[in-house]
Amino acid sequence: MKDMMRRWLSLGFTLSVIFAGNARRATAHGNGLPKEPTPLPAAPPAPTLVPERPALSSFSGTVVRHGSRFALREFDGDLYALDSTGLAWPFEGEDVLISGYLNAESGLLHICAIEEMEDLRAKAV
Repeated sequence: MKDMMRRWLSLGFTLSVIFAGNARRATAHGNGLPKEPTPLPAAPPAPTLVPERPALSSFSGTVVRHGSRFALREFDGDLYALDSTGLAWPFEGEDVLISGYLNAESGLLHICAIEEMEDLRAKAV
């Protein structure tokens, strides 16, 4: 009788282990069926904090005072306010070549580089 009880207990224990293992696999694998991957939501577009700048342009003319600020008077008479007094004041009254961006709405010229025309002529020779 003891021998038979041991067999039934070992059989019961073995079956419980088998069923518990299958139950874990079924929940991990979606009940035995292959699980299709869920698509990720599309990422929102990255916000642009800095507006796109227009193409870099070259302007030539004379740096002049325009009120308390400086401006570039082109040789054809157009006048553009300069955004950087610190870069422009050493060239007051001089003919210069400015590389920069022009804000068409305000007429403000953002200076990226400024060179005196005499220096450019000396480099060319």
